[in-house]
Amino acid sequence: MSLIDGGAPSPDWVALDMEAMLRECDGTVASKDDELRRLEQAIEALKGKMTKVTEERQQAVLARQKAKHVLDKLHSAIEEASGLRASRGHSFSRLRLVHTAPDPAAEAPADIKPVAAPFAPIRIAGLRSIAVMQVVSGDPRRSWSAGEVGRLLEGEAEGAERRTRCLLDNLHKRSVLEKVYSTDGKRTYYRLAAAWEAA
Repeated sequence: MSLIDGGAPSPDWVALDMEAMLRECDGTVASKDDELRRLEQAIEALKGKMTKVTEERQQAVLARQKAKHVLDKLHSAIEEASGLRASRGHSFSRLRLVHTAPDPAAEAPADIKPVAAPFAPIRIAGLRSIAVMQVVSGDPRRSWSAGEVGRLLEGEAEGAERRTRCLLDNLHKRSVLEKVYSTDGKRTYYRLAAAWEAA
């Protein structure tokens, strides 16, 4: 609806124009209400994420504090052990061995030849490696299985044989132990191959 050129707006025209403006305003208000609801929902979602991230950060801080405490205790224990070993020099401590029956499946290794020891003893570091060497040195002419040494060190603890075999293989790589096999080649044994001392 438009005004007649040069004429004054009639009451009907003004009423219709105001009704149109009301509809426009109602549409704008409804649109802004929707936008405000979406913004409020987004803010609530962000607040939830911030709360979750804050909790996860606090958990990480606590875990870090615990890990640092454990690490500090471990370093302190290592320093104490090193000091104790240094104060005792190269003397060997006696192990309390767990008495077990001989392994009936053990066979005499084939073609075992003694290996000449080097002039300088091989230095062995690490409490468990030293404990293994003390067991093997207790009967240097015997061929030991990983299971036998593991039982003497840890009794029937789970995983003892696997852990001990790893140590024995590492000591074999350092040429302080000799690796020999049963006549059928299915079983592995270790025996002393060189003079050694605790580092």
